[in-house]
Parts: sequence; C-alpha cells; structure tokens
Amino acid sequence: MIDIVAEEIRKRIDNNLKVLKELDEKYLKAYKPKEWPEGTSYNDYDSIHGGKKEPRIEDYYKERQKILALIELDEQLIVSIGLQADDGYVNLLENNQQKVKYYRFIKGYTQTKTAELLNLSERHVQRIEKEIKMSSLLSCSLDFR
Repeated sequence: MIDIVAEEIRKRIDNNLKVLKELDEKYLKAYKPKEWPEGTSYNDYDSIHGGKKEPRIEDYYKERQKILALIELDEQLIVSIGLQADDGYVNLLENNQQKVKYYRFIKGYTQTKTAELLNLSERHVQRIEKEIKMSSLLSCSLDFR
C-alpha cells in the first residue's frame, strides 16, 4: 500500500516538473529579447491584436511558486511516508524553519497549533514563515540569472 502511494506521489512530482519546464519555456518565448535570432520576441508572440491575453510576469511568478511548492511538499511526503508519528519525523528535521514548513504546509496546522507543538511563540512562527517566503523569493530570482 505504501509503495503504491509513493509511486503516485513520484508521478505527481514528474508531472509537476514537466509543467514547470513548459511554463519556463512559455515565459522565455514570450519575453525573449528581439536580438535573439532564434525564437520570437514579445511583439511577435501575439500577432493578432487582442487575440490572446498579454502574459504578465506576476502571473508567471505566482504559477511557478505554486508548482515549486507542490514539488517540495510531495518530496517531503515521500520522505515522511514510512514514518507514522509526527514526532518521529519532526525529530529528524534540523531546524525550526523545516519544522514550521512541515506543520504548516504538509500537516496544515494553524500558526497557533504549530507554535504550541514547537514550544515557540506564535509571533516567532510568523517570523519563520516570513523567512521561508523571503528565501523562496530569493531562490526564484537567482534561478533566472
């Protein structure tokens, strides 16, 4: 039973990686500079005026972050599949940031419940979540350099 669930999660990860690659290719095609000979520029991307919705970097970024989060959570699920108790898995995590990610994003606990389980203040959990967001923003911006 566990092997079947793990295989389904791996398939989801592969599918999300494929979707992410397609999204990146679509973005690069839409925003490629005119000087690049192979491919189209943004001006050529939509030759029929008003025929397609204008691609927006904000939409691309949100979609990319969503897919990356799904991939990361599925990878964490595969690791945690064999562990029955939360305490066993949480003890394997190295720092509070990873523990907050686990409780908030995988288990879906509230900030209050997460703070209670980790013996932290609710404000501290909020700060850790802010660090997680900032680190994901930074890693995404570095991916395009």
